[in-house]
Amino acid sequence: MIHTDNDYRHTPLVSVITVLLLFFTQATARAEFDIVDRNKAEEVIQGNKDDIPLLSQKTEATVDETHEQVSEKLLTAATWLDSFFDDTRYIAEENRTRAKLKLSAGIERDGSFEFKPRVSLRLHLPHTEGRLNLLISANDDEDFDVDRSANALSSRDDESNLTGAFRYFLRETEKMNISTTAGLSLNYAYAGMRYRRLFDYSSWQGRFTSRLRYYTDDGWESRNQYDIERQVSDRLLFRTTLEANWEEEYNGLPHAVIFSLFQVLKADRAILYDIGNYFQTSPSYQMTDTVFRLRYRQRFYRDWLVFEIAPQVAFPKEYDRDFTPGIIFKLEADFGYTTNREQFDNIFAF
Repeated sequence: MIHTDNDYRHTPLVSVITVLLLFFTQATARAEFDIVDRNKAEEVIQGNKDDIPLLSQKTEATVDETHEQVSEKLLTAATWLDSFFDDTRYIAEENRTRAKLKLSAGIERDGSFEFKPRVSLRLHLPHTEGRLNLLISANDDEDFDVDRSANALSSRDDESNLTGAFRYFLRETEKMNISTTAGLSLNYAYAGMRYRRLFDYSSWQGRFTSRLRYYTDDGWESRNQYDIERQVSDRLLFRTTLEANWEEEYNGLPHAVIFSLFQVLKADRAILYDIGNYFQTSPSYQMTDTVFRLRYRQRFYRDWLVFEIAPQVAFPKEYDRDFTPGIIFKLEADFGYTTNREQFDNIFAF
């Protein structure tokens, strides 16, 4: 049963926090997550810690434990949202068999309507200690014009119409993920490494991601991203993203600053609000685009079916900063989907 907002009762702040911490401690002990392997999360620093003035050792231990639980709650909330929105932050670290069919339709700048399918398959190979995946994807060779500015820093290898690759996870923990990938498309081959590290800033969490690859046709590229995020209420998570990419083939260093607000409506629906500013350093430093976008996603009829509607407004420099509206519709069918409703309840249903 999905609880509505009317099901929640207002309680004093202290009671809410107490119930939250107790419930989350019990829930995380029984929940299983796709990315975070709790059995491998052995990164608690052992050793002496400075004593906190005027606090007993027991109180200090309680403070440390509470801080760790709140940090873990924020981490799992962000993971759930990235999973729900099919974000590359989640996809790049998902280590299980899964197939997805995406049917997208977009209205372009000139008013034309285009339809683009995409199929992706990830096979979790046995007898590799759970570390090796086979990745296969087939899709149209171009993004929608209306979606390019918002994805200006996305990977160009995702634009190939057919790609196959192997991904090997060197290390998977709650704080760190390191993987290598080697792949082949109809036009080129590539190989590289991806590194992700989490940083704990009390009620905020930081995430640094860096991916280095070599392509046989265009040479080296480096894509880097830093997120800092915080769960600001029961159903809201705020994220600021800094991105910077370098490609051997091109001059300059394109980069972006993106502000995102996730709003959870229910276990089967959520909204993402984005404001992105995109910059280029060559031939001169300039802002190339500003994009305001909203993404509404909802599961319907079945847990493995997702519908998305994403209207946006852009002000690209190439069109003299003219008001440029657009909209994209997506229908996704997920094969290999396992319900994350229990995970949702552990994070958001207080």
